[in-house]
Amino acid sequence: MPDLDLTLAMVDYDRTAALRDGSVKPAGINLTYLVSPPSETFWRMLKFDEFDAAEMSLSSFLIARGQGRGWTAIPVFPFRAFFHTYIFVRADSKIRRPSDLAGKRFGLPEYQMTAAVWTRGVLHHEFGVAPSAIRWHVERSPSLSHGGQTGFTPPKGVSIERVPEGETLFSLLLRGKLDAITASPYPGMASMLNKTNLMDLSRSPQVRLLFPDPVAEGVRYFAKHSFSHINHTVIVQDRVLEKHRWVALNLFRAFNQAKQQGYARIDYLHRSSLMAAFGVLEAQRRTFGEDPFPYGLPNNRKALQTLADYAFEQGLLRKRVVVDGLFAETTREVG
Repeated sequence: MPDLDLTLAMVDYDRTAALRDGSVKPAGINLTYLVSPPSETFWRMLKFDEFDAAEMSLSSFLIARGQGRGWTAIPVFPFRAFFHTYIFVRADSKIRRPSDLAGKRFGLPEYQMTAAVWTRGVLHHEFGVAPSAIRWHVERSPSLSHGGQTGFTPPKGVSIERVPEGETLFSLLLRGKLDAITASPYPGMASMLNKTNLMDLSRSPQVRLLFPDPVAEGVRYFAKHSFSHINHTVIVQDRVLEKHRWVALNLFRAFNQAKQQGYARIDYLHRSSLMAAFGVLEAQRRTFGEDPFPYGLPNNRKALQTLADYAFEQGLLRKRVVVDGLFAETTREVG
């Protein structure tokens, strides 16, 4: 029997490079790995259902799945961070701590994006600033937003305005029309959806991070909660799994194998170099252990349930979600 042809769209991460170059092959699958910026991948899936499998925003997946979309996830989580540490203010701003954001104008690419769900959840539960206490401004147009494809409407009690045509989050921040902003967490990655670049912000002397030491804040958060913020997962079309139930587990195993190869390559590059990046790798290990990007539902249930609870609390979901049911049954116990 010939291998099943399967198209996968996602970023070319170090942890997935072996899948892209074919050195790791999912059993029984002839995989075509299409490298695509994440925000565009999500939009193309939400609008056209374009790929057999794809990297997917967790918040958009939660929303689309709740609306009946025929997608099932595998517990692969290719990108994670501490998104509340991505908040920028003007260099001369009087905003010094998260609680100072109450009553302020906060710009972000899109209200329903996963990074924004995490940021609002942390501001609310860690620092006492509810989403309704902030005036939100979004940069993406309805036609090119994820929310535009899922029928997003502002939650009750929340103020959301669109960034005017010809303006960006960055330009409005510099002119004092916004008090704080966050940007897409994919530095240097071209996208038809995002106008403000995270690396441009980080290089500008006119702005500064709200958390002056984002690494220290990430370490604090991880020590308290024992997880980092999961941003994406990998989804497979139900039409594929209905005919080939085994695809989910075989894909999961291949992702795990590719991740281990990616770690080995990073280790080699750091250990054979005199660059200071070696110290970054060792500091990462001291904080997160040997696997800073754990896959599998058992290893990530707490983080996933926290995000799902935040999405419900913030009015993005119609009802509470138990995360186990989002993932292919054959993958729920593997790690």
